[in-house]
Formats: sequence, structure tokens, C-alpha cells
Amino acid sequence: MKKHNYEIKVEWTGNEGNGTLNYKSFNRNHKIIATGKYDGINGSSDPSFLGDKTRYNPEDLFLSSLSACHMLWYLHLCSVNKIIVTEYLDNATGIMEETKNGSGKFTEVTLNPKVTILH
Repeated sequence: MKKHNYEIKVEWTGNEGNGTLNYKSFNRNHKIIATGKYDGINGSSDPSFLGDKTRYNPEDLFLSSLSACHMLWYLHLCSVNKIIVTEYLDNATGIMEETKNGSGKFTEVTLNPKVTILH
């Protein structure tokens, strides 16, 4: 069986001078970096958790990972079966439920791919 190893660096960039003194004393901003790749992804937490709404949050990245993985596998299956896809667009949605203690989990993800196939 093949093994694939991945390395990622997540660097917190949100220390505003007092570290994590209390829940509201720090910024949630961070950078996701992979060696040899683009400058990185600017991330934060969801605005509901005091994050920056202009940055990607972990929930965005989770949903986009599922959508991209599905798309790439679909395109692979089409290519090996001589089906020519010319366009693929997925407007994926997800629902995360927050519990009383502040933790959360995704309870639903829906992929909505729109695919154009050459006739």
C-alpha cells in the first residue's frame, strides 16, 4: 500500500502584545504554509468566534477540501472512462452545530456539482 506524507505549517500571527491573556485579548489570525507553494493562506476563525471575516476559516477550508477531493476524483473517473468534462463548478454548503461548551461539529455537507460534458 502506498503512503503519502504531507507537511503543513500553521503560524499564529495574532499576538497583539498580551498573548492569550483572556478570550478577547488575542487575534485569531494565522498563516497556513506549505514548503515550495504559494505565499500561504491567510486564515482566522469564523467571525462568530471573533475571527476576521476577510480570511479563510477552518470551516471554509474543511468544506473546500471535501469539494475539491470529490471534484478531482470525479474528473479522474471521467478521464479514464473517456468522458470529456469541459466545466465543473461546485457550490458546496455545510452546517456546523455549536454545542453548549463552544465546541462544534459538522452535521451536514452538501456538494452541488454542475458538470458540462462534451457530447
